[in-house]
Amino acid sequence: MRKLPAIILVLLAAGGPATAGEGPPSRILVEFGRATPLGDLADDFVATTLGFGAEPGLEAGFRWRLHLSDRFSLAPAFHFTDYGNFSGTDAELGEYRLECSTYQYTLEAMLHTADPAAVLRPFVAVAAGLYRNRSEGFTKTFERSFDESVNTFGGSLRAGLAVAEIELSVVYHLDRFSTWRFFRTGAEQAYVWDALVVRAAWAIPFGDG
Repeated sequence: MRKLPAIILVLLAAGGPATAGEGPPSRILVEFGRATPLGDLADDFVATTLGFGAEPGLEAGFRWRLHLSDRFSLAPAFHFTDYGNFSGTDAELGEYRLECSTYQYTLEAMLHTADPAAVLRPFVAVAAGLYRNRSEGFTKTFERSFDESVNTFGGSLRAGLAVAEIELSVVYHLDRFSTWRFFRTGAEQAYVWDALVVRAAWAIPFGDG
């Protein structure tokens, strides 16, 4: 995580300054993806101390991309990920569930590695910002319910291909934090809520460029 600001600076230098009328227009992107939970988020709820038992879920979001040159851009973005629930039925409790979700408010730096006129335009990107992680359901002992959220600094690494107005990419979210809010283990615990996302986006051009 500490290397993310340095990576952004490298991408800024690679992009170079833009001149008036240079580069494609700014764009709004609408994005959808399938998010696969990793780390504690995906670990078994019953068999592990910090596992949430989350299943793959849906990620949706949007971003405003500002082109600083033909190949380099910055984009503030918002994404929401709703993971699949850990749920079941107990003879005493009846039906139970544990829901996990994440809100991401980030700034992404992107570098295209091919000429803007190319049909296939590979790209790499790095983002950083505020992640709000929420969990709602039952504790490990099923003795009480809870609804807790934790704010933390997070980031992502992304690579993919752009074809016309469509982008296809793979994203790795780094989402790691410490809190006492979720499972009351008697001490603050370090959690890993990393995720791998396969994402598709549609870019909507506006402006004269």
